[in-house]
Amino acid sequence: MSTVAPNSDTARSSDWAFKQLFKLESKCRSPTPALQVEAIGEFPKLLDQFPFPTLVSSAFLKLGDLFRSSPNSLRYHIAQVFGASQQHLAQITQTEELLKRILVVLYSNDPIARVLALRLIGNASLIFAKFPEAQHSILLRYQSSHPLEIVAAVQTTESMLSYSPEFLEVVWETVLSKADDPDVLDSVRVQLIRSLQHAAPNLMLSTLLYSHCRHWACDTDSTNIIRCAAMDTWKAIIQRHNELQSVDAQHISGYVLHDLASLRRSALALLGKWQPKGQTRAH
Repeated sequence: MSTVAPNSDTARSSDWAFKQLFKLESKCRSPTPALQVEAIGEFPKLLDQFPFPTLVSSAFLKLGDLFRSSPNSLRYHIAQVFGASQQHLAQITQTEELLKRILVVLYSNDPIARVLALRLIGNASLIFAKFPEAQHSILLRYQSSHPLEIVAAVQTTESMLSYSPEFLEVVWETVLSKADDPDVLDSVRVQLIRSLQHAAPNLMLSTLLYSHCRHWACDTDSTNIIRCAAMDTWKAIIQRHNELQSVDAQHISGYVLHDLASLRRSALALLGKWQPKGQTRAH
């Protein structure tokens, strides 16, 4: 089914747009999976053509209803629509109602369904990031024993922090604990460590983070990708109240001639923030 209006007059008609939305909704409830997927994929086109707040809100609420009641195969495609239509999310007027529909899935007993709910929330961080219900729900997912769920929680945390840096205070202890855990995959630990760069504007958290960055970068048991991530985060939090200490700069200088180019770059970038005593930082 095409969502292209037959002429410019009807293209400006919200009545015509809502008729197309109802047709898509009906198609989404077809017993044929291929038709359902096709209909879900039409939503971004409809929203691009008719970015009316009332239509946008109605469309996303219908997608939320579908997400709540659909199998995981369709939930995947619905989560993709939220990512493809991020430019329209700010027009949603019933954000809390939409979030409630998604949280039903996030609290289900199906770990794959929870992963997909986390993906959707991450794609819609623009509107969900400041909701305590969303923040708390993500924090709980770190207790999961399912590796995919942990990865999804980390990725969603990073997305949420981009729109709500204060969320870091909620997940602070959990993120540090996971970042310190050698049993967690290095790829996940790297994401966690890099997400802590959002602590830079927070005087207390950035001061506390200094010693953790030193540990991750200097610990002999750390892998090189952990060291790189640690030095990049360390660099991000260096400020007047949190200067790089001379003893730490000397240790980091040992990586300047390292065989691994990425480690050399991270070390040089961090040392570029070092202000030896007696020198004044240029303005």
